[in-house]
Amino acid sequence: MIPKLAIHHLTLLAALSETGSMTVSASRLGITQSAASHRLREAERRIGVPLVQRGDAGLQLTPEGERLRRLGDSFLAELFRLEQDIEASAQEKRLLVRLGQATYSRYHWLPAFLDYLEREDRRLTVDLSGNATARPLASLIDGSVDVSLVFGRAPAQGQFTSSKLGPDPIVAVMSANHPLAGEPVVNSINMGDERFFVYPLTAEPGFDWTALLGAPVEPFRRMTAMPTPEAVIDLVRANFGVAIFSQWAIEPELADGTLVARPIAEEGISLDWWCVRRSSDPDDGPAARLSDALVSWSRRSDRALSTLGFGGGAPAG
Repeated sequence: MIPKLAIHHLTLLAALSETGSMTVSASRLGITQSAASHRLREAERRIGVPLVQRGDAGLQLTPEGERLRRLGDSFLAELFRLEQDIEASAQEKRLLVRLGQATYSRYHWLPAFLDYLEREDRRLTVDLSGNATARPLASLIDGSVDVSLVFGRAPAQGQFTSSKLGPDPIVAVMSANHPLAGEPVVNSINMGDERFFVYPLTAEPGFDWTALLGAPVEPFRRMTAMPTPEAVIDLVRANFGVAIFSQWAIEPELADGTLVARPIAEEGISLDWWCVRRSSDPDDGPAARLSDALVSWSRRSDRALSTLGFGGGAPAG
């Protein structure tokens, strides 16, 4: 059975969904506006229903067009990954593994790990995927990543296999000259009217500070939401407020002295980090080999906080 719509029809729907403009979509696809319009008419003729309608904000996809656009996004992403796999396999028969990391788009630890991987398992090639930053588990399910690094509790679902990297402190972070930098502990009790920046941990349930750490002893009086952890780092470094981070994520700023970290409780609080992969993947497959390498490297590392080398742990199925 041959589909009625071709790849170029799906790419046009994706472009129209983002831009709302035939002219801009055509430019993005490298074709003329006339060619884009013809492509849309041909798609609607083949499928037999309107796929685009004009709205207040420009062109909008109809419900049928939106369903096709979502399916097209998934199909095109999988096609791209398949091309990467084939290309990687053709180069010295290497095995491509897609790695994602929850919440933090910070990879200062990665070069040291890749050096280790080159020595220990030279056939593996690592490709980073940004999808897992907001959706570490959903990205495993849809196949956009093969291994996700997540924190908190190991996923309980049977479709995942988790290997523990180890615990990392959760700390309050501020500039070196912030008034609270001299305090032994910084939390909602002594933060007072200081601005507290928050950022999305992930878009999936169970990944928020209240769920992971419990409600604060006292409510934060001035809480400001920011779109990314990296935006928060810039603002906190400029002395505009305080934030909470997993300590490894701000290790470069701690090392150069532009940020300082303080525990959020006298006894300290840590969260576990895990390598998570699909249980359906073979135990001797590329994803399992990458996960094993991360755990092994973590146990051997002598610079745990800067390299995600926490200390390791036993697998949890």
